[in-house]
Amino acid sequence: MTDAKRLQAPLGQGRALALWQRQARKLAMPHATIIEGGRGSGKSTVIRWLTAALLCPSDLDDDGPCGVCRTCARIAADRHPDVHVLDRAHDERDRKDNDKSFYVIKVDQVRNAQDALARHAVEGRARVLVIADADCTEEGAQNALLKTLEEPGVDTFLLLEATRPERLVETVRSRAQRLRVLPLPEATIRRELARILGHDHGLDRAVRLAAGSLGQALAATTEHAVQLHDLVQGMLASAKALRPIVTARAVLEGQKERRSELEAARRFLWLLRAELRARAHALAEAGGAVYGARQTEPWTTWLELALAAEQDLDAMIPPEQVLAACLLAFESR
Repeated sequence: MTDAKRLQAPLGQGRALALWQRQARKLAMPHATIIEGGRGSGKSTVIRWLTAALLCPSDLDDDGPCGVCRTCARIAADRHPDVHVLDRAHDERDRKDNDKSFYVIKVDQVRNAQDALARHAVEGRARVLVIADADCTEEGAQNALLKTLEEPGVDTFLLLEATRPERLVETVRSRAQRLRVLPLPEATIRRELARILGHDHGLDRAVRLAAGSLGQALAATTEHAVQLHDLVQGMLASAKALRPIVTARAVLEGQKERRSELEAARRFLWLLRAELRARAHALAEAGGAVYGARQTEPWTTWLELALAAEQDLDAMIPPEQVLAACLLAFESR
């Protein structure tokens, strides 16, 4: 019995992905590939598609997976026995049951995956190791991965997802090819939002904030994201009257687990950065070449503070502390 979930073809990725998937069908793809792009840009969709291209047994298409067979359906549902996935904890139960971290991929996870790859493929065509958020892999785990990168084994492929590939150690980056997921045009994002949501009303905010990312556009349509964006707009309208502690707690209100607190904090900072970029861009265009830089300086300074706050979250500093410190810095500028 096949899984009901259907494999989705990536949108708007052009010739680069087409080349990769043709190579995958022939099992001639690079043995290690870093799939890089912004949050919500479709990296996971590209990874599933390439994985299906590697494993799909159908001979209907030499250029890509069939997308409808039992193999493709199991890949879409993350249930294929020859696909091994390393990721961070999704929730508190996942963290406890599987000894995962909300912040990093651990060395023991890499070693367990290497043991699995040492066994024969269940269905015989290939074996795939997917590392979600590979740029959040602790350094010891990355070093342990080098052995597999150097000697992956026959028909063994590693797909490393990364939002910030520069955080991977040089020895890992030098042993992998890189495929960048391209941002989507606004028209494509608007069309896909309307298809998924079943309506085309009130999508302007989500499309404007998306920066080419369908995933971020979808996230921006949720009630929580709308509330956070309203909070962002309110604080930017009157930064001198900002109440940092109260605002930080408002962002995290109702989040009962550390993972959900992290996601809320990251979403707030993403919305903050998106709004700052939009305002800086609008001012630069209105001011012309001579005065644009001076007019946008406060917004770009605040953008740097928001980026630093995201790095603090990755450094395991508690979300409320990170947000409060960021907003206090805003208030003082």
